[in-house]
Amino acid sequence: MQRKKKRSPRFFIALYIGKIIQMIIKLIFKDRGTHFPGKYAIKICPDFLSRIGHPEIVIAVTGTNGKTSVSNFINNILIKNGYQTINNDKGSNISPGIASSLIETANLIGNVKADIAILEVDERASGFIYDHISPTYLVCTNLFRDSIKRNGHSEFILTKIKSSVPNTTTLILNADDLISCQIGNENHQKIYFGVNKLDITDNYDNIVQDIMVCPVCKHRLEFKYRHYHHIGQAYCKKCDFKSPIPNYLGLKVNFKKNILTIRDGKRNYNYKLISDSVFNIYNMVTVIATLRTLGLTHSQIKEGFNELKLKKDRLDKIIYQNLEVITMLSKDQNPVSCSRMFDYVASQPGNKIVVLLVTDSLDKVHGSEDISWLYDTDFEYLKDPEIKQIIVGGARSYDVLLRLQLAGIDKNMIKISTNYEEIEDMLNLTAIDKVYILYELYAYPLAFKLKQKIKERVGD
Repeated sequence: MQRKKKRSPRFFIALYIGKIIQMIIKLIFKDRGTHFPGKYAIKICPDFLSRIGHPEIVIAVTGTNGKTSVSNFINNILIKNGYQTINNDKGSNISPGIASSLIETANLIGNVKADIAILEVDERASGFIYDHISPTYLVCTNLFRDSIKRNGHSEFILTKIKSSVPNTTTLILNADDLISCQIGNENHQKIYFGVNKLDITDNYDNIVQDIMVCPVCKHRLEFKYRHYHHIGQAYCKKCDFKSPIPNYLGLKVNFKKNILTIRDGKRNYNYKLISDSVFNIYNMVTVIATLRTLGLTHSQIKEGFNELKLKKDRLDKIIYQNLEVITMLSKDQNPVSCSRMFDYVASQPGNKIVVLLVTDSLDKVHGSEDISWLYDTDFEYLKDPEIKQIIVGGARSYDVLLRLQLAGIDKNMIKISTNYEEIEDMLNLTAIDKVYILYELYAYPLAFKLKQKIKERVGD
């Protein structure tokens, strides 16, 4: 058990108030998680995270996309293999959420009993957290541009992480992402993971290309292959710079048999795929690299994966009669997340309806949403002959309509509604095989409700 600072009377007051708040929340909301205990603990004792105990081993998982799935998978597989863990899956991924998770597991003197902490960490919050808790391992899935209001640009986020990660931390980095590859310095031990060129790999000409020039000599980068955006194997013709060689490589994928082959050293190991999307292939490789670095065997990791499924609030597929309804998280103000989902939907066979709930469903609460991200998003993927109807919901429907028309999509196949309750009536399910409901993070209840309405309409 570790901590950076001695405990003070203020710390104990913060700890006990945090525990009281947690007890009240559990009594009222049962198993609901919240960041409020940590929020008030830090308000009372600003260096609370430096004083509360945490396990000897801390795995911090960060990155623009995939960090929630990766941290959950790591946590679940470790539990399956008998480890006692702490994980902030019921709180936020900034300081208050992490503090809440530690408060819940701490005893009355602030000590915790666990083997490993797996902490999902917001990229921008890195400095606030690593000043108090030094991660043993830092896993970075990738770095892209995200919400411009909050994150600015990927280079800004890279600087935030680079300036805060301790020299003692082992870095587990994406060899195919030349932005996150730049985390750390010569003092850091670095482990790399990557994915080889696959049958579905194409040299995409996406709108967003967050790194286009060599970080050493500033000449234009060349790519051997790209999975999407800037993710792939790159090199510079003018100097010796190139993507690192992965220690753990997703060598190939057999999509018919749902098998992912991992190369570890000189040997290959087969894993059952949890999803056929390239996003989740990377998530699997990231998890395998992390757990192998931690010392688990491939057999232990495989056994853990065999019982894992993507959370239903991330991806869910249900068949009603002959109609398949798929709900998929597509982060708002995140052009890469939405572009990947659009590409995936367009690649799937069958006649489809796409429901877009991708703009801020809490717009009235959060204030004006910056809609510039729509023009960084590849809506052009939705110009697919098998997509028969696109329905857009939310306060920003007309902004999305404009973007769809600029992508060359026929206005006659688009329907919009600022009232989410009207969407179900707009669905024309005649000769339709699949309905894709793509939703932003806070719109899951809306997506779930729409799915239930479709079920009532077509029957079980």
